[in-house]
Amino acid sequence: MASIYKRENKEGKVIGWRAVVRIKGYPTICKQFDRKQEAIDWSTEVEREIKQGRFNVNLYKAQHTFNELLERYKNDGALEHIRSVEDVIRHLDYWKSRFDDFALVYLTTELIGKERRLLVDTPTSKGDKRNPATVNRYVSSLSALLSHAVRLKWISENPCFNLNKLKESSGRDRVMTEDEIGRLLVSCKESKSPYLYCIILLSLTTGARQGEILCLEWRHVDFENKLAHIKETKNGRPRSIPLSEPVFGELKKLYEVRNPSKTLVFASKTAFGRVEVKKAWKEALKRANIKDCRAHDMRHTYCTFAARQGASNLELATAMGHRTLSMLDRYTHLEGQSTKKYSDRIGEQILQGVPT
Repeated sequence: MASIYKRENKEGKVIGWRAVVRIKGYPTICKQFDRKQEAIDWSTEVEREIKQGRFNVNLYKAQHTFNELLERYKNDGALEHIRSVEDVIRHLDYWKSRFDDFALVYLTTELIGKERRLLVDTPTSKGDKRNPATVNRYVSSLSALLSHAVRLKWISENPCFNLNKLKESSGRDRVMTEDEIGRLLVSCKESKSPYLYCIILLSLTTGARQGEILCLEWRHVDFENKLAHIKETKNGRPRSIPLSEPVFGELKKLYEVRNPSKTLVFASKTAFGRVEVKKAWKEALKRANIKDCRAHDMRHTYCTFAARQGASNLELATAMGHRTLSMLDRYTHLEGQSTKKYSDRIGEQILQGVPT
């Protein structure tokens, strides 16, 4: 017996129809249509062909649904090897809401292309429009899932491979001025967060990503050599970052009042996870009257300041944790001790005029 389902977006607008034919003793067969009548006509014809023995049932016996593939993907431990697993899970949850009980045979390049267009055009729950880079990440997560289906021999080829990626912007290159940095650091000192000033200072003087800083553990802080060893990095390659004198002093203060039962340097007071500073960061920017600034811009600023002081591309790539020199191309602007001089100089430069 056939069932016809509406396909709606988050605003409740009908964007298509899905026909599902279920006859006892035969595999479930489904297909997506733009118009309801097309879905009805197709399902009626399929039912008639099945009952008359003219429908190629063998083609569908070996087919699996999207939901079945997703469960197999998780059970096979594929997600355990992904660093940004939370983002990937969010992407896959979205695709599950779109495809769910679809037979994989119907996930064509054309269909995925239409769904990608819908993803671009449909605002998020916050009313924002997804940029091309974000949409590409969604499709990338879907492609990895479908490649798993190919390995399982559930489908013959990955339909995402025939899709060209959307053109992405060259990325932000926001670099803070010395005046903005001074105002920001003063504002961070006024914050209710006991960590914000140290986190921002550490980011500005090392170029470390905020996620790397927030995951830093006390056992990885080398007070003797004034280094911090970053174990959790975006590209999976651990590295060491130098601690300038101002940062070293702030870390010693935090170490003296730390909770010995918590391993993180910037630990949450109410849990054993890392601290959340998003609200404190926004408040600090507002007090300092700084517009259009993100946490990642601290990393850009460090790179630009270090380049102006004569750091080579190799030194910058090492300090920033980039695998290739080409990663530095968008900036206009050696391990641990080899880049410490730049951290010290930047620390001295940006702290001029900031009360201690």
